[in-house]
Amino acid sequence: MTAPFAVPSDSTTPYPASFERLVQHLGEMRFSVDILTPGRAAGAVFDTIPFLFSFDSSGRFLSIRAIWDTDLSPEKAAYPLFAAADGWNREKYFPTIYWITTPEGGVQACADFIIDTAAGISDDQLTHNIAAGISTGIDAMKYMHEAVAQALPAA
Repeated sequence: MTAPFAVPSDSTTPYPASFERLVQHLGEMRFSVDILTPGRAAGAVFDTIPFLFSFDSSGRFLSIRAIWDTDLSPEKAAYPLFAAADGWNREKYFPTIYWITTPEGGVQACADFIIDTAAGISDDQLTHNIAAGISTGIDAMKYMHEAVAQALPAA
């Protein structure tokens, strides 16, 4: 946001998005979030699934990311996670599922719901996108749990 703007008096007119606006809006939706990095990232847990809310460094894209710490090694998890994520991503448009290794050597499955806010976003759009990001993130992580469990070799 490089220029001043007026906050509209209705819920349908788009205006610039910011991290502060996101946190305030989550509160208005009666969601409690923890600020993980001031001005950059917030976290919450919905239906036992951790979520990360953040903007990219340019402030253009809002990410609503569901996370599953798999407790699997990269060697054991690679094929089952890839196959499960590939199956989801072929059938669903959002969120996008992928897996990453953590700095500690663990594996996380992530479901990213990305919103382009370059043209601004209305309060109604923000509400609908947050709700969609959370609900599809929960669905995606439940799918990953089931699909990976079925793909792992029996112990």
